Amino acid sequence: MRSIVRALSAGIILTASLAQAQSHCPGASYLATSCRDGVCRTDAGENPTNCPEDCADKGTQIMAYYTQAATCPPTNIYEPGSVSELQDTIRTIASNGRKVKPAGTSHSATDIICADNNGDVVRSKNLKNIGPVQAFENHTHTVEVESGVKFEELQEHLHSVGYSHGLASTGYGGISIGGAVATGAHGSSLLGSSTISSYVVALDVVGPDGNITRFSEGTTGQSNPTLWKALKTNLGLLGFVARVRLKLEPQFNMNMKVKYTTENAFVNSPTGVADTVAGCDYVFLNWFPGQDTVQYLCGTRTANPVDSPYAQNRLFTPDVSQSESDFAANGLQLAMCDDNLKCDIEARRINDYQSAPPLVIAQNATPAAEAVSRHTDLTGYSHRMITLQSQVFHRKNPEFSQLEYEGAMPMSQIQAAVQYLKSVYDRDDVCQPLIGTIMRFDRADDGLLISANHARPGIAAGEQMVHLEFVEFWGYGLDDGGLERWVSTPYTEVIKHLVDNYNYWPHWGKNDEWVFTHPSVLARNASERSQFNQAIAQLDPFGVFSTTATRRNGFSSPQEGQDFAAHYYGNCASQDSDGDGISDCTDRKPNEFSGMYMRIDDDGVGSGTCNVADSWNEMRSNFGADQQQNMRAGWDYDTKNHSYHASSYNWDPAWPNSGGRSWEVMMSAEFTADAAGRYCFSQDNGSTGTGIAQGWNACAQVWVNKNIVSEVGHDSALLRQGCVDLATNQTIRLDLYNRHHNANLSRSFISRPRWCFGGQSDCTPDRKFEQNQLKAISHENLPQ
Repeated sequence: MRSIVRALSAGIILTASLAQAQSHCPGASYLATSCRDGVCRTDAGENPTNCPEDCADKGTQIMAYYTQAATCPPTNIYEPGSVSELQDTIRTIASNGRKVKPAGTSHSATDIICADNNGDVVRSKNLKNIGPVQAFENHTHTVEVESGVKFEELQEHLHSVGYSHGLASTGYGGISIGGAVATGAHGSSLLGSSTISSYVVALDVVGPDGNITRFSEGTTGQSNPTLWKALKTNLGLLGFVARVRLKLEPQFNMNMKVKYTTENAFVNSPTGVADTVAGCDYVFLNWFPGQDTVQYLCGTRTANPVDSPYAQNRLFTPDVSQSESDFAANGLQLAMCDDNLKCDIEARRINDYQSAPPLVIAQNATPAAEAVSRHTDLTGYSHRMITLQSQVFHRKNPEFSQLEYEGAMPMSQIQAAVQYLKSVYDRDDVCQPLIGTIMRFDRADDGLLISANHARPGIAAGEQMVHLEFVEFWGYGLDDGGLERWVSTPYTEVIKHLVDNYNYWPHWGKNDEWVFTHPSVLARNASERSQFNQAIAQLDPFGVFSTTATRRNGFSSPQEGQDFAAHYYGNCASQDSDGDGISDCTDRKPNEFSGMYMRIDDDGVGSGTCNVADSWNEMRSNFGADQQQNMRAGWDYDTKNHSYHASSYNWDPAWPNSGGRSWEVMMSAEFTADAAGRYCFSQDNGSTGTGIAQGWNACAQVWVNKNIVSEVGHDSALLRQGCVDLATNQTIRLDLYNRHHNANLSRSFISRPRWCFGGQSDCTPDRKFEQNQLKAISHENLPQ
């Protein structure tokens, strides 16, 4: 990103601003500066639509990694901590007549990440167990992982025991295994399939009834091969994949080289692409059309020792100063509407790669380690040479949205395709300042049904394939017309041409929504969709896991719209004895309201300081005859929207809107320990210190049996978490206290209570309190 700062300092801002003023492009949008700072600045025009990073409610809204690409409507978000809790969660949701949307890291770029209108999201983020390496069926070495494990976590674990899952790892390590399998995510290899789905040998799937079924290559793959193929790229439509078993190989070393070729040789030779990557086992290729340059990483397996145990690939993570990083989004915002600036950034991007190559030896293996040296030829452990550590990536790069199109096609067609692309790029003077046109490689797999690399008419099993990808900066302040004019052009035209004229299959986790409903796409995948819909009819006939996006893309359940709660759970599905919104089927305490009892005081709160609640009795005395009632939700929210009325906090039922910017709330419940051991609790309200500004003029406390265990905010003890030892089935009184006074600090109220179970030791609270874990209590005595 140094290139952006240099371009700005070169005096191009004035030229760009004048050009943009003439074309009405928001190239100088203040949002490029203000968005992503963690505060929803309504005075700067930020709102949940144009700056979801700051303004959307993270407690109720799923957001895509590419935030502007997809931000889902509010709903309930569950994050179970074990597979058994996952089963209970699905039973709770489905028995109440609501649908289930499985979610991982939400790295996909469309509304495929969103729940249906009457659906709840269940995230796999806390499903992190990794089993031992062991034989399974006909495979000598396999590992079973829970679906929330990320690639980088699995890779480092396998490395520690001497194994690898090969070249089918994503280029970015922060993607969950379950989500990658669901969408057919991939790495790059010319030797064999680089799609993670090809390495799946078993799946444990939780169905609409909450029960687990194991499917495997040796069982389902023999008795129902079409269902097995569908399960290995399941789109989250065949149940919630709780565990995945992958086949492995021994860890190996990889020699990686940074190489270049001319655009002329790459495009105009009859076999230019194939010749360029010949001899590489692994390839990550970037074609920068404005500079007539192709840069690529060429990796080969080697028996040679590693140059350093800390050798790694840091593509797209240049060493930049904080000021350079801060200016990056502004530079790209300007360049979005100025072709000259866009090309200048692209040119400097290439210069930076050449002067500071992306292959590095770091100080150590931790993500915080700085690069000691940079190289164009380096040998390291395989996983560190092909996958970028997510923490390194985010530490070195500013975060912003992008529009990303991708699809796979046979190698036999790629030369004609790049010649077509060259004609468009030359016609429109296209430059691509982010990462150019990307190519990664694969081989067709006849064991898959709907992944982009599956063998299909015109592509034989084992045939070499290319994943072709286009990435553009998605600037701020764009309406639909501006998005098409300044970001999607010429890529809408390009994608339509590719799907109309080549055997091109879009990646389910990328693209824009319209791609999957394009007539050529629907015609190409009609046979596969028909087979996949048969799998849906078998495993989810009522569409408990269906969504608006999947139905729009042609996937359907034969009994969609019928009463699935009654079908799977019987009469209890319509019974709710305590009126807490949880059916008696799955309510842990069907005769006692599950949730929290809320007391609110919105009068006379003159400060957000914690010293008004130094003892439990003092805290309780702050509440008189103000509003109070049982609540089903609302203790976890992250609005940052500067609307201080209670109705904006998604409490259910909502508090009457009495106005005011200052208030306090006490939330009380019984919490029962499922197992004996150490339980830790916290509340995060966004404060970084104890002063009025750093403490956000707010206080957040956790009380266990009327003893304070956690306190953060203004004039607080800055006690980030507190832990207690509990016996199996022991019940505690839990109070969450929050106090907020605006005082013109431009801060919105936030509450993120969390807990964790650490067994015999302390843990870091990272789990939300879910309704069915709690019993609302209005009394003030300790539980018996």
